Order: sequence, then C-alpha cells, then structure tokens
Amino acid sequence: MGTIDPGHGSNNQVRTVLYIEDDPEARFLMAEIIRYKGYNYHSASTGLEGISLAKKHKPDLILIDLILPDMQGNEVTTLLKSLPELKDTPIIAITADTRKDVKKMVLTAGCDGYIAKPINVSEFIYKIEEFLAGKKEHIEPESEKEYLQRYNVQLVSRLKKKISELEELNRNLQKLNEELFASREELARYNDHLFYLNTLANYLRTLHNPSVLIDLLPSKIGEAFQIERCVIFEIDRRNKEFVPLSLYGIPRAELEQFKVKYTDTINETFRQEDGILWIKDISEIVDEELLKFAKKMNSRNFILAHLSHLGIQQDSTSLLQNISQDEGLKTDFSSSKRLLIFLDKGSRGPVFATYEVRILKSFLQSVAVIYENMILYTRLIDLYKIKSQQAIRDGMTKVYNYRYFIQELQRETNRTMRFHTPFSLLMIDLDNFKQFNDRYGHPEGDKVLRKISQLLDEHTRSTDTVARYGGEEFAVILPGLQKKEAKFIAEKLRKMVEESNTGKKGKRNHFDKITISVGVASCPEDSIHPQILIELADQALYRAKRSGRNQVCTA
Repeated sequence: MGTIDPGHGSNNQVRTVLYIEDDPEARFLMAEIIRYKGYNYHSASTGLEGISLAKKHKPDLILIDLILPDMQGNEVTTLLKSLPELKDTPIIAITADTRKDVKKMVLTAGCDGYIAKPINVSEFIYKIEEFLAGKKEHIEPESEKEYLQRYNVQLVSRLKKKISELEELNRNLQKLNEELFASREELARYNDHLFYLNTLANYLRTLHNPSVLIDLLPSKIGEAFQIERCVIFEIDRRNKEFVPLSLYGIPRAELEQFKVKYTDTINETFRQEDGILWIKDISEIVDEELLKFAKKMNSRNFILAHLSHLGIQQDSTSLLQNISQDEGLKTDFSSSKRLLIFLDKGSRGPVFATYEVRILKSFLQSVAVIYENMILYTRLIDLYKIKSQQAIRDGMTKVYNYRYFIQELQRETNRTMRFHTPFSLLMIDLDNFKQFNDRYGHPEGDKVLRKISQLLDEHTRSTDTVARYGGEEFAVILPGLQKKEAKFIAEKLRKMVEESNTGKKGKRNHFDKITISVGVASCPEDSIHPQILIELADQALYRAKRSGRNQVCTA
C-alpha cells in the first residue's frame, strides 16, 4: 500500500471513522488505512447496521457505499442527516458508479463529498483529512432543484419496485394455474370465469387506497362467483367482535345488531386450515361463537376466510415499523386491519364445489397480498413525506430549519441577480430570553419559541420563508420587497408580538412579556452576497437591542 504517515497532529483527540460497505474485503482494506492513520474505526455491512452504529458511536466521519444489500446508500444518508445528533457529521460517498451525474445525485441526497473507486491511498487520506477539517462539496444552486426532483422520483420508483418484488414473492397464481390445468374439463367450463378473476386481480393491483378495495371487494366477488351474499368483517381487537365493514346481497339493517365474539378457538381453527374455513353443514360447527355466527347469518353452507392468515406477513412492514420507532416518528405504523370475508351461495343455489373453494382460496391469497402491499405502500409514502418534512423543518418550532434557510437565501440571491428583483431579510431575536429561560425553565421557554414561530408564520405571506436561525433567533426572507416595505413588515411583526402578551406570569402577579428586536437588510441594496446580507441584518438587529430592544433597525 505504500508508506503512510500516521499524522496524529497536535490534537490529542482521536477521530472516529465509520465505513458502511457490504464487501468484507473492502472493509478490511479500509480498516488498515484508517487504523494506520491513527483513527478509531468501525464498519457496517448493511444500511440499518450503519445507522445503528452511527447513533451509538457518533463518528467524526462516515464513509458509505451507494449499493447496500438492504437500502440504497443515498437513502441511508437521508436518514442519517435527519437525526439531530448526526446532522452535522460529514458523510462521504465512495462508489465505483461511473454515471456522469452520480456525484450530483449523492450531494443532493445529503452527502458532503464524493470519492470514486478505485481509491488512491495517498489522495484518499488527504481527502478525508480535508473533510474532517470541515470541507464540504456543493452542487450548483441552479442544478439542485432538478436533481432533488430526480432523487425523489428515483426514491418513489424504488419503493414501487420493492412493492412489486413483494407481490411476486407472495403471489400464488402459479399454483392456481397448475390446479386448473389438472382438470381440463373444469378449465374449459370456467375459462370466462377465471378470465374475470385475473382481470379483477389486475384491477385491484391498480388501486392505491385500501379502503376502496374493501368497499369494492364484496360486490366484485359476488359477481365473479355467483354468490348470493358476501360480507367483509373487521375483527374489533379490543372487544374481539365481528364488525361488518362492507357487504353485498344483504340489507345493512340485518347486520346493525350483529354482535358475535371472535374467540381464540376460531383463530386457531383458521391457523390450522390455512386461513379459510369451508363449512359444508352447520352440524360440523363445534365452537359456540362460530355456531352463533352461522345462525345470525342464517346460513348452513358457507366460506369464511381470514385475510391476514391467507397473506404472508411482510418483513418490510415490520422493518418499517422498527425504523419509525427508532427515529421517534410520530405516526401510526401499526398493523393493518384484520379482515374476515364471508361468502354464501344461499339456500337456492348449488353448494360450493371443491375446485371453487381452491379457486377462491388462491384468489383471496392474491387479494391478501395486494391489500398488505397497499398498506405497505401508503405507509412508505407517509414515511417518505415525514422524512422529507423533517429534512427541512425545525423539530420543535415546525418552521424551516437553518439548512433550508441558507439554501433559500442562496436561491433568492440567484433570482435577484438573474431577474433584478429585490428581496429583504429580517433577523429576529427574542428580547431577554436567556433570563426568561433561567427564571421559568426550558419547557416554558420552548412554549414561547413555538408561540413566536406560530405568530411569525401566520402573519407572513405564503411566499415568505420563516426559519429558526438558531437558539432564540429567527430569520424571515421576504421575496420582492425593498427595505422600506420590509421595515414596515418588521414593525408589524414586532407590534404583533408585543400585543400578543406572549410570556409568563411570575410571582406577585408580575408578567414577564416577551418582545422581539428586528434587523433588516435588503438585496441588492445592501449586498448581493448571502453571508454579508446576514451579517448586515445581524448588525442592525444588535443595534436595535443596544438601543433598548423591542424595536426595528435597518442596515
């Protein structure tokens, strides 16, 4: 490998590097390089393991391969950057991908740098030292929106592909076809019937809302199998009762008083019968509650299918729930509804034939998989939306975060340079907030921050950007407004906060009111450079505070 200078430097702190790579040989070689350099080294072979180690060790630098067995490296990066304790940790993509836009894609996903394989050891060590020192690579602002859109499209595409793979693993249509070919006479007689079922299954796959599937299914099954009555029940988990959801061929009034218990015995019977009970005669029924169900439905020959037993529990659903819990996401990823499907040809029609039961079971297995995949798809979309919002929103105040503010400020500056349209920047600080926190505690301080954030957000335009700059300081970008107009807005916000009586009543009925001081700067009038604009607005802000607080000053 050549000679490597350990280069500990004068800093006694030992840096920690995490490498996420599924190739064991690559992890071994990286270990030699990193440890020879004098750094602590940890490695992970999967994305989930890497997330766990990153949260545990909080490394100074994370190196990640883009192709991992369980997740894409870009997706792992997005997850890591959403964690407050890791949002500032540099993440460097290492890949052999030769696509010309791969670097822009990984930077869009949140990586701070990009290193192509195969690596040159000397250059590699120099690069990681640069990234440890704070270097960050950036994508051009004019390309960022395009690549962000492409990244989102690719993410949704991968989700759809995953759902398609799950459907393929659980689909039992091949078994259905083998059974149908075993009886040529039955295949010929019910060819049109099976064509309808295949068409129906394909149609159900096009749906995205599980509730729509539940509403449509009874009538569709009734039409397909010449069934007189079909009802979908949900199992009330708290009371363990049959609760009718949707029905076909039976008046709803007959089911309004339907109260039958779902017992452990019934559940065990479903497990033993692979999810479907074919009751050929009511005299076969041993369980009292199931007998009560048959009498309530006034049926002697019927089929009762348990959708959850017919489907296969999705590993990805459990994985999704674990990720949401690990990340502390406030969303419901609990398991889907437990559904029972009742099918009855009635007293006038012929009883179910054996081959019909087999066909029904196979069809319902497909329906179970489709339904579970719908649930998984909607949850993945929900999770994606949540993580997208978390990437740009401050966790406590729900306004935009510092990272998004800096990006938006650069966009507005670029827009000004291109179209010669002005914009203004407000830097806002809460007066005497430290003393308020010391006196009443951080929980009360957090309430004030949330209240001020809400007031700023509600009293600005939808085109304005309200962001938490840090601590008790906020920033507002006002597109299209010159300094005079921005000062008017700033004064309106200052007065609005003053009159809102935000604060806390202390001892002896003393009320500690929160006010704000505001600094105003405009582009291009004051500067065309984002950082200078921030500094000018900050200087105006602190001039307002030195002049007595609760006032507005301009750059």
